[in-house]
Amino acid sequence: MTSKPADFLVPAWKRQCDAGLRAIEAIIEGATKIHETQLQAAAEAHADAEATRKALAAATDPAQVFRLQTEWARANAQKSFAYWRSMAQAVMETDAELAKCMYSQAPVALAGMVKADALDALYKQWFDSVWQVYKPVERAGK
Repeated sequence: MTSKPADFLVPAWKRQCDAGLRAIEAIIEGATKIHETQLQAAAEAHADAEATRKALAAATDPAQVFRLQTEWARANAQKSFAYWRSMAQAVMETDAELAKCMYSQAPVALAGMVKADALDALYKQWFDSVWQVYKPVERAGK
């Protein structure tokens, strides 16, 4: 039985499409995690601001206002670090998933590169041969 180019191309094409779809899925999951983190941080920031506003309204002396402001600033710094850590974690997880998708295609791509190198070498040989044929003609014309 003779194999046709489609016998090799269709499975490779399917694998490439599958890797592309898995990469898109990883990007969407990463974007969803980032979006959820942003929404959670915004809701928490709003709740903290409201609680601080009410506590400030109830404050009666400068020491109490200073304490509330200091606590609010410290809590915001801690939450900011946690927020950016969550963002970095989501990005790293997404990058890892994308790397898995691309790595799964690496053997196929490397095989294609080997074939491309072989074709490149054949083309160079052909070009050198043709150049040898036309080189004397070029000299004769000058």
